[in-house]
Amino acid sequence: MNAKSSQIINYVSEKNAIINQNAVQLLSGVENFESVLDRILETNFIVDEKQVEKYLVEETKLIKKEKKEFNEKGKEFNAKAENIEADFRILDEFDVTGKSSSEGKVENFLEFFHDKFNFLKTSFDNRSGFNPKPLKRLNAFQKGDELDFIGMVFEKRKTKNGHLTFKIEDLEGEVTVLVLKDDEKLLIEAQRILLDDVIGFKGVKGNNDFIILKEFMFPDFPLRQQKKGKRELNLCITSDIHIGSKLFLQKQFERFIEWINGRIGDEKEIEKVGKIKYLIIAGDLVDGIGVYPEQINELSVADINEQYNIFIEYIKQIPKHIEIFIAPGNHDAVRRADPQPALPREFLKELYDMPNVHMIGSPSMIEIEELKVFVYHGCSLHDLYSSLTGLDSKKPEKAIIEALKRRSVGFTFGLRQPYVPEKKDFNVLREIPDIYIGGDMHHNGYGTYRGCLIVNNGTWQDQTEFQTKMGHVATPGIVPVIELNSMKIIENYFYKKED
Repeated sequence: MNAKSSQIINYVSEKNAIINQNAVQLLSGVENFESVLDRILETNFIVDEKQVEKYLVEETKLIKKEKKEFNEKGKEFNAKAENIEADFRILDEFDVTGKSSSEGKVENFLEFFHDKFNFLKTSFDNRSGFNPKPLKRLNAFQKGDELDFIGMVFEKRKTKNGHLTFKIEDLEGEVTVLVLKDDEKLLIEAQRILLDDVIGFKGVKGNNDFIILKEFMFPDFPLRQQKKGKRELNLCITSDIHIGSKLFLQKQFERFIEWINGRIGDEKEIEKVGKIKYLIIAGDLVDGIGVYPEQINELSVADINEQYNIFIEYIKQIPKHIEIFIAPGNHDAVRRADPQPALPREFLKELYDMPNVHMIGSPSMIEIEELKVFVYHGCSLHDLYSSLTGLDSKKPEKAIIEALKRRSVGFTFGLRQPYVPEKKDFNVLREIPDIYIGGDMHHNGYGTYRGCLIVNNGTWQDQTEFQTKMGHVATPGIVPVIELNSMKIIENYFYKKED
């Protein structure tokens, strides 16, 4: 029996009343359990779970449709992770929260793109067989000379003759790169180059200062083995809850809350849950207000503060030994443009005061159990889907790999996803993550890329009409858990066929 359960039982005993075990378990997740009991004991001297559930419905509007459960032997949940001290560090230098200084002026854009270029060009340092020269020095080379250089793409077009040309610049010069139509394989590969990409080029000097492209490379990750955690602890991941939407899967999400409290499943399942030490929620906590036209017609809760109040009540039910990291998404009450700062305190006051809850921006980086975890909601991936062929929304991990190759989640400026031109480009992956956590696409996807484990989470919102029209298929109610000491991913299903 934990300390909170003992407090509840002692409080009831002092009132000369009786409380059953299920009611104790329910109240253990309620911060002000005394006021709940005082209200019930006004008319009853025996407290059971039905009375507690009735109070919670009235006070929080969180409907408890399922009976609260202990594990199958009726014992309290004894989580292994509860007795292990957390080992994590939020890498604040990679998070825009509290650091946004952009005024939207021309100089801000210059600083933003200069920072992106200056960092990403260092990714080519010590690249075997690659010896880049500044663009201003390329004029000194003769026709037929082989050249290596690094530049940012600011123009891409197809010529009348079927060639592909790029205009490339660095901080001191620019040059035109030509991909010949006869080089069919390279022509197809070069289509993947986007405006604002920082690229390493290998080519041959041609006529009229053209460079004929022979090979190109992205900033990319070095080849490396996948790193693993040293302790037998688990990381749980979810996102896109969309509280307030008429399509919010309330019953299924409450089943998840029961599960993470060790009340659902056999002994093996409860043991796995007991190893969860960390939970990352990667954005879209609520459905928001006015995110898209006529959204008000699709809301069950049309007050943004009430949406967050419901979210708070759910988070308060999660065991206190689990460290919770909460990032925003495009439906949340922060700016839509990347990078997004952490959700403001005014919406989540109670959570800000909880020592196991940590607000982070999107994107951000956390070091968990000596593993670097990159967290990004994922809105910019839509720009990749519209710009690159061969990507499929049912396989979000493929788009994520394209982002990792570029070492950035910020792509062509001016497309669907807006960016704030900060002095520092927070969309760039300045350190190589061991785990990438994403959401937004409402579709689970997993993969690995050069030692980085990729996890894209699904959703707690049912299939929308818009998604159906677009041919997109949501995967609701699936929660991935990473066993950090093996980097194995286990999917947990809370959306049942009968639902």
